[in-house]
Amino acid sequence: MNKIQNMLYYIIVGLQKWPNNYAQIPDELHKGMLMFIQEAARSGGEVPADLHRLLQILHKPSNEWGIQGLVEYYPGEASLIEEFVGITPDAEDFINTYISPEEAQQRNMFAILQFCRDESRKLQTEYTQIRTFLSQPQNAVLSSFQLAQFAESFRDRELSILVRQCYEEVTSLLVNYRKCPHCGWTLEYKHDRWRCNKENICHSLADFEVVDQFDFKNERVYRLLSGIQRYVLLPGISETKLADFLKRKGYGVELYPNIDEYDLAVSLHNNQIFLDVKDFKDPSTLANFFNQKSQAYIEKYGQRVYVVIPKYRNDLFPFYSKRAFTLLNDEAKKFINIIMENEVEKTLKKVFF
Repeated sequence: MNKIQNMLYYIIVGLQKWPNNYAQIPDELHKGMLMFIQEAARSGGEVPADLHRLLQILHKPSNEWGIQGLVEYYPGEASLIEEFVGITPDAEDFINTYISPEEAQQRNMFAILQFCRDESRKLQTEYTQIRTFLSQPQNAVLSSFQLAQFAESFRDRELSILVRQCYEEVTSLLVNYRKCPHCGWTLEYKHDRWRCNKENICHSLADFEVVDQFDFKNERVYRLLSGIQRYVLLPGISETKLADFLKRKGYGVELYPNIDEYDLAVSLHNNQIFLDVKDFKDPSTLANFFNQKSQAYIEKYGQRVYVVIPKYRNDLFPFYSKRAFTLLNDEAKKFINIIMENEVEKTLKKVFF
């Protein structure tokens, strides 16, 4: 990472740690602030005199921070902090785009991926079962019995533990939550409305007029970790719906082929292509994701691979795929094909017929 990426990383990680003890400023946040001061001074922008002023600046869109070159790594219209939310979904996307998955919120899913990919195991079936399970709204919030029943279905104890670690207990908090009508996760009442996780994307995908309470009796209750909900469940809903749709159209479909090399393998007439669903809030973040990848990584996306964007992203950000492609660097443009979810069927007809 370069200096600007490092600055963003330390600020975001520091802000994530700060709620644990507001009396003590995390070292990462202090380091990130010093780097911000340095970059602001270099660019002729406002130099924050103290942490309070830095936080005020971070509430503004990043194109108002006065730091040259920032737009290459962070969306210009996005802030880093939002009232009632904390760090924004764009900040979470940054962490999950630029930082290795081991350090990111979905590190639990990454651990499962690494375990299943191990040369001595190659657990394709088990990995597909886990990803599919975590992508179903009915499994977003579970009783301890339901979670144990699924986790213990795997022979390997380490894999069972890794599945359990994708969840956290919310028994004592359940009375404050309602059930998300789209993804099944926990709604929390904030700022005069029920919200589902930070981005609250579900609010535009389902009817929130009436929201249900969870119907658990005297049971311990677990929910998916926030990062798993955002980066596995939500795109997983799109992946499984797309797979079901293509199967009904007569295509052969495999979910997470070669242990998640891509999201879907689609076949017909002895021909095969691959679909890779990417779900970033801002098209510039998607473009930056590919722009900072190695040549070898980019080249695996060739004639037979399409990057698919969930339809709701285009509804919220018009011309999403075109904007993302425009922002790709010249090398990435040679290999990356970006289409929207509702363009998949038309694209497949061109490929197979």
